[in-house]
Amino acid sequence: MKLFAAKSDEEQGHGRTVVKPAPGAPIGLQKVYLMNKLASRVDIWLIIGGIVLFAWAKNWEGNTIYSITFNVLSLFHAANQYSLLNTVQYLLQTVLIPFYAKLSDIWGRTEVFALSLFFYIISGVVYACAQRFSDFAGAQVLYALGISGAHCMGHVVIADLTSKVNRALFQSFYDVPAIINIFVAPIAGQHFLSTNWRWVYSMIPFCIGGTAIIVMAGMLHVEYKMRKSGKLEQVRKALKAESPDKQSTTEKIKWWLKELDVIGSLLLVGALCMLLLPLVLAETDFGGWNSSTTIGLLVAGAVSLVLFGIYEWKFVQVPLIPVGRWETFTPMAGVLCVSVISVIAAIPFGYFQFYLQVVKQWDVIKATHVDRSYDAVYLVAQVVAGFLMKHFKVYRPIILIGIALFMLGMGLMIPARYPGASDVFLVATQVIAGWGAGWVYVPTLVAVQSAVPHNDLAIATALYQCTTILASSIGAAISGAVWNSWLPRELARIVPGEINYAYAIGDINYVLALPKEQYDAVVTGYGNILRIFCIVGLCLSVLALVFAFLMKSFDLEDDKVDVLSETTVIPGDDAVSEKSREHMKDQDESLKIEQPST
Repeated sequence: MKLFAAKSDEEQGHGRTVVKPAPGAPIGLQKVYLMNKLASRVDIWLIIGGIVLFAWAKNWEGNTIYSITFNVLSLFHAANQYSLLNTVQYLLQTVLIPFYAKLSDIWGRTEVFALSLFFYIISGVVYACAQRFSDFAGAQVLYALGISGAHCMGHVVIADLTSKVNRALFQSFYDVPAIINIFVAPIAGQHFLSTNWRWVYSMIPFCIGGTAIIVMAGMLHVEYKMRKSGKLEQVRKALKAESPDKQSTTEKIKWWLKELDVIGSLLLVGALCMLLLPLVLAETDFGGWNSSTTIGLLVAGAVSLVLFGIYEWKFVQVPLIPVGRWETFTPMAGVLCVSVISVIAAIPFGYFQFYLQVVKQWDVIKATHVDRSYDAVYLVAQVVAGFLMKHFKVYRPIILIGIALFMLGMGLMIPARYPGASDVFLVATQVIAGWGAGWVYVPTLVAVQSAVPHNDLAIATALYQCTTILASSIGAAISGAVWNSWLPRELARIVPGEINYAYAIGDINYVLALPKEQYDAVVTGYGNILRIFCIVGLCLSVLALVFAFLMKSFDLEDDKVDVLSETTVIPGDDAVSEKSREHMKDQDESLKIEQPST
């Protein structure tokens, strides 16, 4: 059984190969076909291996930074603003991921990945030079610009190069190296924290830039083959011949605005910012929920969201997400299912490490290990799910079992959030919930990718990623709103004497230095709030089960790559090309798309 779809299949001894692009297909999609036609197995192993190594570096810096974030923000008395940083990043990624996906279809996968790397590396420099909390917020914007494209292109390129039945396995490999980081990165973070925390952020340019060399080498080598073979130039000439007369600068700008749906993107990001930021900042920065700033933002956000819906429905020529042309509800059901899980996971875990460092008085290493035990099991479960899907050729039963385990774990977390709960019980709940979430993520991703034709694969993958990120931002905003609004009131109710409530919810060192009676009361308040998080999560998980049942069950028997479709280039003469397009259109509709022979 072939793991990869592509091996060089150059036609030998049959005369000149004519590459005829389908009408309207942009150069980015044309390159996907050429990549599968011209890339050797060495090229593909280099690209896939480079992506996995890059994913390790991305996860390494993420885990190392995460392990010290609360301590670094405590230096600025801003640990309670942690959810704000997450919300800013998630909001930007919600729009940037589909933007990058569309750009990769128009421009090319390699070019978009390189652009993302530029912003990614620059963000590390800005982080390392930060002097105040506002600097971190600015760096977070650059970080979102970089990580959005890099993360999206990783999953899209894997889907470009693998068959449906093997896709789950390779998608799960994307994050497997992170298991090492979960346990090793906190040790590195603790070391840097005791010396100079800025070195943690300085690792981003070295780790990300260094590991990206491998995947870029593989992709650039395939691009070189495209140019050397002359096929890329043939495609460009054919596209130029099909295009209208030379466009003016204004016409080109209008074309890009239309193809990337810039107006829709701006309406969406504006609506989300105005709706979600007040959840985090209403009490701390906007003067409360009754202030004119909070009310104005919420109303303007709601209006912008309505305008976005009307614009996408009635006016847009190229929608941000082409849901209307998908014949099955499975992609949307899968997206909604995993989004619910993402919302739930973001609510109780947003301040869990902070809770462990205060309530259990654990150091950064131990607190991060327990906090990230959920993620470690989550990653292992993804690989197991990939093997099960490869062996049994099904996906929906795995999702249903995963949701059941996730609900069990969330239910057990409620008593586990009492300050006196045993450490073993605490970790066990993390393991159960993490395993369930892992069995939901990869099967739904493969279902979403496999339920659309390949010309929509990048945007479907982007939809999956950006909605899960949006869901995480909603969960983080809810978590931040409850933490910053309810926790001070809870502490005021149960803590004896006078304390600084802003420091009590945002500074680890301040809480640990409190007198025992006040400290014990603060610990009780923390536990009460975290149990509310878990109760809300358990109630919401029922929605994930509903969406899972709405997904259409289909087998993964066909070990075929679905790279070819009616909108990609076809080698051959006009008659053969037309026949091939009609044949592959029928296959797209039945989700059984033939693989080029290798």
